[in-house]
Order: sequence, then C-alpha cells, then structure tokens
Amino acid sequence: MFFVTVLHNTMKISPSVSNICTVVLVMITALLMNGCYLPSKGSSEQSPIFRVNQVGYLTNGQKQAVLVQPNRDSFEILNTNEQIVYTAALLPAATWQYSQEEVAIADFSDFQESGTFQLRSGGVKSHPFQINAKPYDNLLKASIKAYYYNRASTALEAKHAGEFARKAGHPDTAVQLHVSAVDTHGGKDQVIKAPFGWYDAGDYNKYVVNSGITTYTLLLALEHYESSLLDMKLNIPESNNANPDILDEVLWNLRWMEQMQDPNDGGVYHKLTTANFEGFVPPHDANSTRYVVAKGTAASLNFAAVLARSYHSLKEVDSVMAKRLLNKAEYAWSWASKNPHKAYTNSTEYPAVKTGEYGDKQLQDEFLWAATELYLATEDEQYLAAIDLEQFGHFSVPNWASVETLAIFSLASCPDLPNTFHKQVSDKLLQLAKAQVEKWRASAYRVPIDQFQWGSNSYILNQAMVMINAYRLVGHREFFEAAQSCLDYVLGKNATGYCFVTGFGVVSPQRIHHRLSEADGIAAPIPGWLVGGPNPHNRSQDCGLSYYPDTAPAKCYIDELCSYSTNEIAINWNAPLVYVAAAMKTLYEQDFNVAAN
Repeated sequence: MFFVTVLHNTMKISPSVSNICTVVLVMITALLMNGCYLPSKGSSEQSPIFRVNQVGYLTNGQKQAVLVQPNRDSFEILNTNEQIVYTAALLPAATWQYSQEEVAIADFSDFQESGTFQLRSGGVKSHPFQINAKPYDNLLKASIKAYYYNRASTALEAKHAGEFARKAGHPDTAVQLHVSAVDTHGGKDQVIKAPFGWYDAGDYNKYVVNSGITTYTLLLALEHYESSLLDMKLNIPESNNANPDILDEVLWNLRWMEQMQDPNDGGVYHKLTTANFEGFVPPHDANSTRYVVAKGTAASLNFAAVLARSYHSLKEVDSVMAKRLLNKAEYAWSWASKNPHKAYTNSTEYPAVKTGEYGDKQLQDEFLWAATELYLATEDEQYLAAIDLEQFGHFSVPNWASVETLAIFSLASCPDLPNTFHKQVSDKLLQLAKAQVEKWRASAYRVPIDQFQWGSNSYILNQAMVMINAYRLVGHREFFEAAQSCLDYVLGKNATGYCFVTGFGVVSPQRIHHRLSEADGIAAPIPGWLVGGPNPHNRSQDCGLSYYPDTAPAKCYIDELCSYSTNEIAINWNAPLVYVAAAMKTLYEQDFNVAAN
C-alpha cells in the first residue's frame, strides 16, 4: 500500500492530476487491496479476497470475516510467526446481491487468543488484525476528537491539534439575516451573533437540523456509557476542567445552537451558511458573507429536543445553563406549535442559497421527538399528551430526516414510565430491532445493511444503535452480535476492502471530501472521520460516471476528493460511530469479558 499512499498524497498536493492517472490509481489500488489481478469485465476468474475488521476483534466476542470467491472449504489463522494456530470450515458460500459476489463466512468466534493474526485460505492471506479486550479504545477517542478538529470560530493550537493546528476562521459575530429570514421582528440589515459550533461536514456551514441528531446521539452515548466516557481525556482545551471531555465538546455546539433562536418569538433559524459552498481553502481564507436563513419547524423542533435533552446532562454540572436551555427549548416548541407546517427550502431570492438544504416536509417525527424530550425534562402533561406512538405505522432506522426512533431510545432509557407505556415503547423498539436482526441473518455478508444511499455507512451504524438499545432492554446476545457486525463492516468487512474511518486500518480513505483536510497542506486526512460509503445514486453529480469502476451498490465507492456522494464526512455520520464504539467497549467489558470479571 505504500505506492498507493504516495500516489494519493501526490494527488492531494496536486489536485489537477489528470483523469488518466486517477483511473490508474483506482486499478493499482484494486490490485494491491485485493491481492489479485484485475479481471476484464468478461472474465469469470477471480482469486479469493478476504474482508476483515482491520481495527480488531474482541477476545471473547463474535469474530467473522468474509472470503470472496472461495476456492477452498476451510480457512486457518496464522500468528506473526506464520504458524497455524486455528483451522475451521468456512460456512456455505452464497451470493450477496448488493456486491454481486459469491462469499463465504469465516467464523472464528471460538478462537480466543490475543495478539496479531492473519487469515489464510487457498494461499490467500487477509490483512493483519488484532484480537484483544480493548480493540476500539483508540477508535472511540479519535471519533470524538474529530469534532474538535471541526470546531468553528476558534484557532486550534498545536498542543491540542498537533500537525493539524490552524488559524481561527468564521468568528460568526456579525452574521447577516438573509432576506428569507427577515420578518416582522427584523430588518434586512440586521445581524446576529452565532459563534461556536461545528462545521457540518466537508463544508464550512452550520445546520441546526443536522446538529439535532448529532448532538443527541453524543449525549445519549455519554448517558448510556458513562463508565467509558466519563474519564476519557482527548487533549482538548477543556481537558483539565471537571467535565467529561465529550460533554465539553458537545457544549461547543450547544453554545452555537442556542444562539440560532430568534429571541422575539422563539423560532429557530434553519442554518448559518454562505450563499454558495466555499472553495477548498483554510477557514481563515474562507471569507464569503455568512447568513442565517429562514426559521423553520424542523429546526425549531430539533432545537427543542436537543436543548431539552441537554438538561439531563447539565443539571448537575451547570444548573443555570441547564435551566436556560430548557426554557429556550419550551420557547421553540411554542413557536413550532403555532407554525406546524413551515418546511424549509433554499431561498432563490438574492443571494440565492445553494448549500445543503436539509429540507423535510414530514414533521410528525420531529413533533414526537421534541414532545418526548420536553416531557422527560419537565414532566409537564401537555407534552405527554403530544406523544402518540401509534401515529406511526412503523418506526424506522433513524437519520436526520426521520427522528421518531430517537423518542423511542429516550423513552426506553427512562426507568419511571408507567408499565403499560413502557411495554408500548419496548414493543416498538423490539419490533424494529428484530427486523434488523432478520436482515443480518439472511445476509451472505452477515451484515444487516440493505440500503446504499448517501451516508450508507451511517445507516448501518444507526441500525446498530437500534439493536444495541434492544440489547440494553432485554439482554439477548444476538442483538449485540448483530450490532458488532455493523462495526466490523465499517472497519473493513465490506465489499470495498476499505476501513472507512480515516487514520485506522490497513486501507483507509486518504482524499476525503473535507475542506479542512484538503486545505491544510498535510498528506494525511484528519483522523477519526467516518466517510459516507457506497452510494450508486449520485455518481453523475460529483466526479462523473466514468470515475466509478463498479456500479454494484455495495461497491460503488471511490477514495477521491470529488466524490462527495461517497467520500465526504459529516458530523451526523460520526455520531453513531461514537455511540456504537462506546457501546461495544462498555457492554463487552460489562457482560462478556470473562478475564475482566
């Protein structure tokens, strides 16, 4: 992989390298990653290829890998001395429709030695991998610290950011009201202050709706896995105070979110943005005018839900701030109740806004989630009356536009619900979790993912969140193991052969669609970021169809800067990575690590 890495780094420094070189790079990458020749489209011959979790497996946990095009019916494990330490039969081969591959599962769950190993079958070896009791500790830290690197309105000092230190950009202390935001409470030339917050993704804008599910998921991780996160130090500027570092990181975003509320009526501006996306320049050189745009129901309800949720985390830490945020949450709920159908769309009025829309016209889920969080924070009966679980025909794997299941997570975590209500919540959660387990059982890759769209890697991790919360509820090991398979997938047990987290694994993304990583003059990307992953639906919108060598849904990914549809990063995609990594670490140590117990 050295040659591929050098090519990637060269291309990063010189982004004008021709398309021909890019195609050559993709071919060489395929050769080196797969350990085989690149067959012609008409060829039916392929060498076997192992797909493993490149970060590591839990000693007493489930351990599975995929062998593509198996030519033997068994496999073996080699230690670092090339000695065979384990042999077993492969499970029967089957075709995974999403990658159009014949694959067999290598299950070595009963191999419980610690160390560095490789799999081998038919003369083909896997990438090396670790087996130990704490394989995800560094991954968990890096996935949280990634948010620090994405902070807006501040410089990053070398003592905290190392080689990724940078100047401050986007102070956001004089943000213009866009014409779409002007109403009876403001004038066209009015400005607001809204510093802090995280850059949302590969761009330099800040979006309330996407901050909603992101901030909630991080707060829930802290609540559920406090034993792992409470004392975890990330070397951020606040590391020496009394708060958990993950909470201080969340507070950086909450301080921005609370300033996005119009104090005159409680409504929340949808996003803080430039009219168009900035170029790939450092934050301090990205100086386009920044605006807050129209208020919307979705933003107001996300705001209400998250600020109400934060009350739980802050009331013992900073009771004054906790109460202030709860009051703002109720004010936002009041505005949304008076404006229940105010869906946001990008304005075409000058200057036309062309950045991420995060538009959502179906708002019942936001009302349910906000009502739930406000009820749990206040015990006010008006919010309880607004919680109607039966209005949904079924609950779905959460994403920024479908947040009804976040209400289920919160309710299922509450020990004081009446028995009948608790059973209703439990039934909804278990029904959704069992559906994901069925997909896992039926999959030739032994993963539950069955949708490959923008941010598919976050989809499978949100599937894992569903199953983990079901495991927390009833303790069935199958929920835990199916969730483990989701983490295995993003860490390398997938049809592309990539570990999808920057800075981890043997083969990881180098040219992510991320302005901070591309503009910093450093070859390697900022570590700890999960890229979007395979997505066959938007190829013609970014790099172009010819850039993508494979159109099978599970393989449609390229490690190129232009591929914002598969290789961008986003705060809402990293949040379930944090949650799942924390869950695997904590629940394993609590329930499965025999040596520790």
